[in-house]
Amino acid sequence: MSATGPRPDRPDQPRWLVVLLAAGLSLLIAGVLLVLLQLVGIDRIDQLGFILVVIVSALAGGSLTRWLVPKLPPVRR
Repeated sequence: MSATGPRPDRPDQPRWLVVLLAAGLSLLIAGVLLVLLQLVGIDRIDQLGFILVVIVSALAGGSLTRWLVPKLPPVRR
């Protein structure tokens, strides 16, 4: 028995698919945040602001991926 418990009946998604989905969603969220900041009137952000945007988008993308992955159809092999 593994440390994570018994295997579910439904096969898991491949790890590479989950990582690419999380990276793509994080990049999309970061782009949207930067466009929203520009629409608000902020033309330039400093290094700390950029790091904050990256961290927020990574957390949001990871959370969205964790919510979305169980809803994906199984992968055909």
